[in-house]
Amino acid sequence: MHEISLIQQKLATLLSQELWEGFDVAGILCLRIGAKRMVINRKQEEVEIGRYSLHISGAWRLWQHQRIIIGSSDWSQPDPAGIERSALHSFLSNFWPQSLFIRSMQINRIGDVKLHLSKGYCLELLISSTNKEYWRLIDDDTDEHFIVEAHDDEEDCA
Repeated sequence: MHEISLIQQKLATLLSQELWEGFDVAGILCLRIGAKRMVINRKQEEVEIGRYSLHISGAWRLWQHQRIIIGSSDWSQPDPAGIERSALHSFLSNFWPQSLFIRSMQINRIGDVKLHLSKGYCLELLISSTNKEYWRLIDDDTDEHFIVEAHDDEEDCA
């Protein structure tokens, strides 16, 4: 795990940025954050991206007013009507294009992150195991990937 101060430093770039889109890719929650712009992707398609992307593969939850709205375990739950691929897909398609802003953040000693958003929402990124990638922050201007995973400092030192 990275030092908490390094995680804080990297996430500080997100403060006051707009979180404007979310979607799931194979069970990974992908969020687009910051100034929007059009680019050509690998498939030669024009797509809209943000300055930053946050890909969350570990445990997470979104809550508001002391009530969980949706969590990472919900993405695989089928829609009761059988129409949508998953509860997460249904939630995301209904929730966006609501824009939220990242107001503040908290990080505890084990690396759990709380991103406090506008409208009383809070997105929590939870460290829930000892051997996997939890999330990555991508700077889409520089293509820098900041990856938070278990034991990464220990491997770097070996």
